[in-house]
Amino acid sequence: MAALFAAAPLQAQNETDTDIAFDPAITQEEFEQFARLAAQGIYATPVEPARARGLLGFDIGVVATAVPVDTNAGYWTRSTTNDDFTISDHVVVPRLTVSKGLSFGTISAMYSRVPDTDIQVLGAAYDMPLTNGGIASPTIALRGAYSQLRGIDNFDLTTYGVELFISKGFGPITPYAAAGYARHNAEGILDAIPDGPEIRLSDEGNMQRYTVGVKVSLFIPKLVVEATQGEERSYAAKISLGF
Repeated sequence: MAALFAAAPLQAQNETDTDIAFDPAITQEEFEQFARLAAQGIYATPVEPARARGLLGFDIGVVATAVPVDTNAGYWTRSTTNDDFTISDHVVVPRLTVSKGLSFGTISAMYSRVPDTDIQVLGAAYDMPLTNGGIASPTIALRGAYSQLRGIDNFDLTTYGVELFISKGFGPITPYAAAGYARHNAEGILDAIPDGPEIRLSDEGNMQRYTVGVKVSLFIPKLVVEATQGEERSYAAKISLGF
């Protein structure tokens, strides 16, 4: 779910959402597990080392992120009605990322959509360098991120967080690592019980994030792969163009 959920298209806002549906039998613990996996999925990461680009610097790329889910567990079966967007018990999401240098930092925007669903995510991140790396020294930077799930009538979810990155280039190869915290706010509306009141469940909490990755800058494309340990271990791969 590293970009698991997202803002439903504007034209679908008046339609009935069927991908996310909370069974009245869902427990608070199951809702929390679902919300935390979804939060890890929609967290706004551009999948690259944090650093400052020059004013002419930009990067546009496509990311594929995979987060494992247990499709037989109560948190999943009582929260979804569509298994078509899982592949081998993983949610795999393509995502478009665009990054632009601001000289003193880098701003990134992200859009993702889960195939075979109306689920989408919008997000943004900002990298602020603390040290600029040199021949023998690494680059250290802070990254702040925010993302929001929109357009799903019965599920609201936002995430935001901060991570500390360290990276060091060796020719065309740049390994990097990061550690930080993400926070999420989630609220779900259970499917209506005939003649019953509307029931809402909510969850707020922090999640530690640990990421390792490597960027390979080829002549034209750039390739990045990374793994993140959050609620579960997710993996992402990115191919992009830019400088």
